[in-house]
Amino acid sequence: MKTNQKNLFLLLIIFVQNLFFFFITYLNYDSMRGTDFDRYGKYLNYFVKNDIQSIGLESGVSYFYFISKLFELLSKPILISSIYVEPIYSLSIQLGNFLLLILGLLGIFYLFDYLGVDKTLNLTCLSFLSIFPPVLGARLILKPEILVIAFLPWLILLYYKYFDTNKILYLLLSAPILLTLSPLKSSITFMVGLSLVILFKKDLLNKRFLIFHILLIPILGVLIVENYEINGNYIWEHVINENYLNRASFSYIFSFSINEIISNPFRNNLSGSMLSIIFADTFNDYWQRYWYHRDGWSGKNYPGNLTYIRISIFISIIFYFSSAIFIYKEKNKRFKAIATLGFIGIVALIINAINLFPFLTKNFDPSKGDPMKTHLFSFLLSFTLIYFLIKIRLHKNQLVFISLFVILNIFFFSMAKGVTVSEIKNSSFFLNKVHVITPCLINDALTERITYSDSWCSPLEFSKSICKGEYDPLIVPYEENDFTIYPKDESYKERNLTNGNQIVTVANYFECLNYTSGGYSIQSSAIYVNNNNEGVFLNKILLLLAFSSGFLSFFKGRKVKTKTRKIYT
Repeated sequence: MKTNQKNLFLLLIIFVQNLFFFFITYLNYDSMRGTDFDRYGKYLNYFVKNDIQSIGLESGVSYFYFISKLFELLSKPILISSIYVEPIYSLSIQLGNFLLLILGLLGIFYLFDYLGVDKTLNLTCLSFLSIFPPVLGARLILKPEILVIAFLPWLILLYYKYFDTNKILYLLLSAPILLTLSPLKSSITFMVGLSLVILFKKDLLNKRFLIFHILLIPILGVLIVENYEINGNYIWEHVINENYLNRASFSYIFSFSINEIISNPFRNNLSGSMLSIIFADTFNDYWQRYWYHRDGWSGKNYPGNLTYIRISIFISIIFYFSSAIFIYKEKNKRFKAIATLGFIGIVALIINAINLFPFLTKNFDPSKGDPMKTHLFSFLLSFTLIYFLIKIRLHKNQLVFISLFVILNIFFFSMAKGVTVSEIKNSSFFLNKVHVITPCLINDALTERITYSDSWCSPLEFSKSICKGEYDPLIVPYEENDFTIYPKDESYKERNLTNGNQIVTVANYFECLNYTSGGYSIQSSAIYVNNNNEGVFLNKILLLLAFSSGFLSFFKGRKVKTKTRKIYT
């Protein structure tokens, strides 16, 4: 197979693979019931339900604003019935995260292409990154780390281009990305900052580079204040449970027991060993946040399959030790630095756990060994995984690549163990999920096989769905003194409708159709429409510019020559 054909084939594999796992995870995982939604869902309430009270947390709001805009675009079914609230929330979160992941995969591809990795090898690596558990997990939950996965590769790429060319354009393009990432979370700020120091070292002291970033400080200050107005806390005012007001001991960092990790590798049972937690969590779901979640995952996998867990631990050990050896032997300085980023994430969590900087809030729960989650540094671990895959050169043997690719996809699919097709067909909950995700063109074809209770693909269908119910077809409206009169229909269940400003009560099917055709919907939907409580002008502008920067960086300066061209082929 020719190189171009091979690359197109790999692109197709990555696309189908990501789309497949998106549908599987969306159908099985309820993001409203999943990890930390009760905490971070306050941000969505602020934007989509006009909940103006202070959120009481400290995270930057740009990520949540992005998800809320998707919610707004997808929310039409909620105007029909409140039964669609939960599926729309899940779809908004997971679709938004999916789009961010695609942006991140593009960024990683162009970054490693710029650093001299052959396109075929590059695409081969991306096909494995797409099923990397910390990345898969980041797609399911409402947490801002996925935004870092999307933007950090582009930021690194832009910095490399600047230091290679000394063109101010790349600094200008990097600014909105840096400003968007910096106030997301204190942990993210620290990890990204530490990573940039590792990657660029003394280059960061470049006079023009320093002056440019000093000039960004006032903008960052305004951004922090804007977030404060919504949060009621600054980014450094970390809000935690009192159980976390502890320091980790050094024994927690260095202790490890083979017997313990093999015999009982379930949540909280490895609380005394950081290494055990990392090994158990990297290629699986030790913290039971995703496919082992008690309530969030419909496949009912809780607390996890012991065989799969043991296999994933074995894979993790191979991955970390092999990566460490490769890094130790690596001669190329840029690759050596970028490969260490996953380990930098672990170091950052250790610094947090032992409270190395006492002026910061303690943040460690000894009963759980938390926080030591691979999700928290998934955006750094992705670089180490790519480097590991580059070093083992899977693309050199097509049979080995295809075999391993199929085995790992089957492994993760089996590990997740989703609901069956028959369970989907026999459950209104799953059918509603299918209904809200399928475009109207597809829905028209599906209605021959699936009977949906509602439809919103045409104005008439939309009105009929809101107004459905028993009614007397003979009780029709009539004209009297130039007014349309709608007689009360005793057989019709009256309902309240709203256009966001006014509420009307209708007791006639035809009256209901009249109001809904004029823009009215069920009253319960009022909290989801006409919400203007944004207050995120600067966040919004910077986020838009950040999305643009990555693509502009690709089109501008593609022919820049670097010392690392064609290092890995």
